[in-house]
Amino acid sequence: KLNNLIVIVDYNKWQATGKTKNILNLDDLKKKFQTFGFNSRDVNGHNFNQIIKNLKNTSLKKPLVIIAHTIKGKGVTFMEDDNNWHYRSPNEKEYQESIKQLDN
Repeated sequence: KLNNLIVIVDYNKWQATGKTKNILNLDDLKKKFQTFGFNSRDVNGHNFNQIIKNLKNTSLKKPLVIIAHTIKGKGVTFMEDDNNWHYRSPNEKEYQESIKQLDN
């Protein structure tokens, strides 16, 4: 009776200090949640329209998990898919460059 539960997983394929597939391979995450009784949906986690559409379409009798496939650092070329940015802050030059890229 958890039909009012919605879970969003930010699935960027990184875990602590490495790629998820090399540390604890989750295989098919959508299928894992279905095994636990969830309705599961994969979306592009950078596409707000896809996320909103799936949040609105909740006429289900089971809990829902939305697996949002994302890229860590998306939108800043020197940060994209680089786990080092999880642990460090940009210097002033990097900050200015990242703002410039995100504004475009």
